[in-house]
Amino acid sequence: MKVSTEFLDTLQNRIDMIANNIANINTPGFKEQLLAVEEGYDTRDRSNEVAEYGGVMPGTENQVRDKNLYVGQRINFNQGALIQTGNLWDLAINGDGFFQIKTPDGKIGYTRAGLFGTDSAGNLVNNEGMLVEPLINIPTNIAELSVKSDGTVKAILLKEGADGTTAGSLIGEQEEVEIAKIPLYTFHNIDGLEQMGHNTYLATKASGEAIVGVAGSDGYGEIQSGMLERSNTDIVKAMTSLIQTQRAYQLEARRLKSQDEMMQQAAMIRG
Repeated sequence: MKVSTEFLDTLQNRIDMIANNIANINTPGFKEQLLAVEEGYDTRDRSNEVAEYGGVMPGTENQVRDKNLYVGQRINFNQGALIQTGNLWDLAINGDGFFQIKTPDGKIGYTRAGLFGTDSAGNLVNNEGMLVEPLINIPTNIAELSVKSDGTVKAILLKEGADGTTAGSLIGEQEEVEIAKIPLYTFHNIDGLEQMGHNTYLATKASGEAIVGVAGSDGYGEIQSGMLERSNTDIVKAMTSLIQTQRAYQLEARRLKSQDEMMQQAAMIRG
């Protein structure tokens, strides 16, 4: 009976996870969650397994659950398809790497969601107002702006007038100048990253410290301006899996109910 109840818990967790993946199908940079189900489950080995892994999945800091059949969660970090938006500050990473941002509580997080823009102070932020790190400030005296594939932000600047206001004339002969550089970050073990919501991940002992690099070199992906990375959830597979798991849950619930009724009848007969 205990194992059957735990199996229902596992199926419910799987349903919730698939439903969350489907709900985020249109969320830029979203990475689908996967359920690592333990094959050949044996309740006698469960306590030993948890102790051996120190309460977490090997190579991650995801907790091993001791009340159902699944070992834990992992993230599918495969790249999603890139779509064109035409917005300058929509940035997609074509290849490996993460953008670095500062969370509201001051932590340093990492994301693939390149929905960026500038705040009232000219600082580069994501769509939730989190600052891109290291801090990037975009001046106001700009005629044209571009983001190159290596993360270099270049601009054609306007001259300032004698009164401190921006004049309409260009500095130089419309020559682009570098005003910022957007770095990328990777990890020795991305499966060890801790998910904190909002498409953001935190570095852990399992992931190792972030390794900074230049986009388009040394294995880092290129930054594509005017594009966004879509969710990597396969909607057809997700819907099929959801239906199959829901059916499995219903069948197991009926079996468990029948088993419970039989046990009650047996108890009444024994009197």
